[in-house]
Amino acid sequence: MAQLWRKRTVRLAGLALGGSVLALVLTSCQVLPVDVTSVTGTYEPYNPSLGDEGIPTEQVDFTVSGYTSGYIVCLIEVFNDSGQMVGSTVATTNPATGSSGTVDESVPVDITGDIFNGTAANAIVRCGTRG
Repeated sequence: MAQLWRKRTVRLAGLALGGSVLALVLTSCQVLPVDVTSVTGTYEPYNPSLGDEGIPTEQVDFTVSGYTSGYIVCLIEVFNDSGQMVGSTVATTNPATGSSGTVDESVPVDITGDIFNGTAANAIVRCGTRG
């Protein structure tokens, strides 16, 4: 029985350490300024198992400023006109070598419900980099 408790203690310590490392990684990211330029309704390619029109998507176009190097990771959230979140995604990109300053991105975000051809105000994008 004592061995079982020791194993659980080691597992819990490992989880706590892993959580601390993850928190450290997240806090060490450089937050980058983002400007959402447009949110446009579209459909992703047809998938017969999901329906006959395709997957409703809002294409979010945005510009990331202050980029110097490394991967850019962005959390993208799309809200309808009532303020309800209807979709979100995480996008990762590694801009071309030698790029610096601003990076333009366009990311499709699957949404629940019908497309609505939003405006830039319908999306919140947060980006960071470790580089």
